[in-house]
Parts: sequence; C-alpha cells; structure tokens
Amino acid sequence: MTTNSPLEAIMNARHSVRQYDGQTKIGREEMAAMLQTAFLAPTALNQQPIRALVIEDAALRQRLCAATGNTSQLTTASAVVLFVLDRENQHQAPAFQASQGQQFDTGDETIGALDAGLIAMQFMVVAKDHGFDTNPMTGFDAAGFTSILELDAQRYRPLLLVSIGKAAVAGKPADHQPLATLVDYR
Repeated sequence: MTTNSPLEAIMNARHSVRQYDGQTKIGREEMAAMLQTAFLAPTALNQQPIRALVIEDAALRQRLCAATGNTSQLTTASAVVLFVLDRENQHQAPAFQASQGQQFDTGDETIGALDAGLIAMQFMVVAKDHGFDTNPMTGFDAAGFTSILELDAQRYRPLLLVSIGKAAVAGKPADHQPLATLVDYR
C-alpha cells in the first residue's frame, strides 16, 4: 500500500541543514504556532517536563558558539530552540523561573531526553511544513549553555538544540541503512 499523504512528503523532504541564509526572520506568532503543535507530542506518563527556550538574539547565539564547537548553524539560523528538562515541572507556571526548591519526580532523565526527542522531531516536521529547515544538535556543552543562558542548573537540564531558518545550502539526504538491517519480524 502506498500513500501520497502530505505528512509523508514533508517527512521525506526534511533534511538537516548546516548553513542558513542568515536573513530570514521567523515571527513570534509563527514560532509559537509551530511549538504549540510540537508540544502535542507524547511524553512519558503525560508528565510534560520539557521546556523550550527560543534564542533569537544574534549576539547571544554568537556567545553560545563556544559551547557548541562554533557551528555555523547558531550564527546563520533565524533562531535556535533549546529543549530542556524541567526537574521541578510546575504546571501552569512560566518557564525558566528560579528554582522553587521543590523537585518533582520527572522520572529517569533518560526518559526526559526521549520526551525532548519526540517534541523536537515533531517541531522539525512542523517547521518543514511551514517552509523552514532545521538541524538537531546534541553535541554541545550543556553546562556552558546553562551558564551563558543563566539557567538554574538545579532545575533545568539542556538536552537538545534545534536550529531553524531557510537553508542557504540545501540539506542532503542522509545515507540510511536498508530496512532489512533495521527491522525484524517475529
């Protein structure tokens, strides 16, 4: 059975971009709409412990380059979105506030990382549907980001960074392993 669903076409068109045009601006209303959809992704036990910090400021992104290995995505993207685990996970409270000293059981932090991955992937697919390109990044200095962004290290743990904008150089499809090496049936 084959489908021609728009979702499948969007997923097949999404590729990681390393160099953005550096000119495209994403309005906060559009960014909020994309994040609203991204946060519909499931989380373990529906705890929803992931928060997103949208970093638009070019000077701040330049400072963050030292904590990422000076990747061009940070300086040429329209924005980068940092997905973090909120260890206090206070519902209905504004994100990125100082610790209230109440640690909640957000589960194993590995589960938090999986939750962040689901939300980030949904964000990247939604961004592609909006006409933007993305690139996920895990190889960054979380402690460096925590310090530069003045996050409460006891409360927040940076997990995943996603750059977003319009590609200056198109992303190339990755070489994927054949399905037979990835899947088995029993």
